[in-house]
Amino acid sequence: MVSVVGMTDLPLDRVDLPTFVDEIGCAAQTAFELPPHMRSVYLVPLPPENCTVKDGYEITFFLYTAPGKSVELKRRIVKALHDVVQASDWGDTVKVVVIIKEHAAENVGVGGILRLDMT
Repeated sequence: MVSVVGMTDLPLDRVDLPTFVDEIGCAAQTAFELPPHMRSVYLVPLPPENCTVKDGYEITFFLYTAPGKSVELKRRIVKALHDVVQASDWGDTVKVVVIIKEHAAENVGVGGILRLDMT
């Protein structure tokens, strides 16, 4: 499973949002070699006044996933997410940041049950 949270000041009105979200999910799922149902994507737009003043735009992806991914898979996901974002015309430069947070089964719960306790 990979949960992707993207926080950004990108002008999201320049893309078809459902397609962009799906492309982000596909990139993450493919790079981590997961089945399609093992991904969740949350895209959080931020108004410019809520962001540090800088040249161009920025998107920061926080990826939450189980531990044990190889460095090669991590390289692939960083490149895949970068490529998805750069494939669109944003009207200015875009910096893509990817932060990968791995968590053990004892540190996540779903549906009121600690993942460690699920069979």
